[in-house]
Amino acid sequence: MKNIKITAIICSLVLLTSIFVLPLVFADSESVTLGFLIGTGFLCDLDSSACPVIAMADNGDTVELTGTGTLSTHPKSVSGEGTFVHKNADGTILATGTWTATKLLSFHSYGSGATQGLPEELEGGRASILVHLNPDTGGPGFDAILEIDCTLGNKIPNGAIEGIRLNVKDALNFNKMVSGFTVFINE
Repeated sequence: MKNIKITAIICSLVLLTSIFVLPLVFADSESVTLGFLIGTGFLCDLDSSACPVIAMADNGDTVELTGTGTLSTHPKSVSGEGTFVHKNADGTILATGTWTATKLLSFHSYGSGATQGLPEELEGGRASILVHLNPDTGGPGFDAILEIDCTLGNKIPNGAIEGIRLNVKDALNFNKMVSGFTVFINE
């Protein structure tokens, strides 16, 4: 009799979990399509430091990025492209080229820019995107993870900073955001 009661309680808990928890899990899985701008377009009219977006590596090297694209969350997909300029600590240009988005790794929304009095289709968030860097000098190029962080919305996590990070595989990690504006646009 005791085993029947325990089994009934377990079955009830499983049923309640499936009724109340699973809808919450799948509620966040609806597909969202967003455009994104990195140091380009109307962002350049907002402030002189908005374009390009600049990140710095520990050795003082910087990377300047501009670009546009589109991402979708379910299923995960991304397209996009732009330009980059890699400079050493004294400002000497070491490389220039283009980048192409190849895979969306993740996206987390911070909510609508309406919170800051901006049009509601502007959105904040953080996207991690696998990109391929194609130097103007040729060669096979480099893979990197591009992190785009736009600090608009009402769910901005502590420590979030506007800008980009670029972690180039087997090379430099430009992990300090210096300047520039990014934005996601709800399509």
